[in-house]
Amino acid sequence: MTVKIDFTAEEWKQLLQAPGAAGIYIMMSDPSFVVGSMKEALAVSGSIIQKGKGNNSELLAALLGEFKEREMVKQAQLKFEKKNVDAVKQTTFDALKQAAQILDQKATPEEAAEIKAWLYDVSVKAANAAKEGGFLGFGGEKVSENEKVALQKIAGQLGVPA
Repeated sequence: MTVKIDFTAEEWKQLLQAPGAAGIYIMMSDPSFVVGSMKEALAVSGSIIQKGKGNNSELLAALLGEFKEREMVKQAQLKFEKKNVDAVKQTTFDALKQAAQILDQKATPEEAAEIKAWLYDVSVKAANAAKEGGFLGFGGEKVSENEKVALQKIAGQLGVPA
């Protein structure tokens, strides 16, 4: 069993940033208008809240519990040096990669698999939150081709089935 104190402050911060990184990577793979982006962001928040009510390992429960504290939520926000889409995508993908490496190094295999599966689920919920394409909510598709590719990349990075 792995607990919070098994991680450095920086490692814990990187784990906190991972769910947001998963959602932002999806959002940037096929940027939507404001409403679509808001729906995708709300899907990420909803995933955190919903998972927090479930039967989770002690490590995942501790991670999810951090999102109840305002200061920890601030730490969970990624900082972007450049604001263009490609730079944001790279930063978020790197954050997922780092989180996966930390989990592989420090968590039990079962805990790592549980958290990685949850991170992938966060990205799937973000992808399904808003239609892409179309006009004013008419037409379009639930998950665009670009989002499908992004989901495959996230699954590959986390080592989970897509």
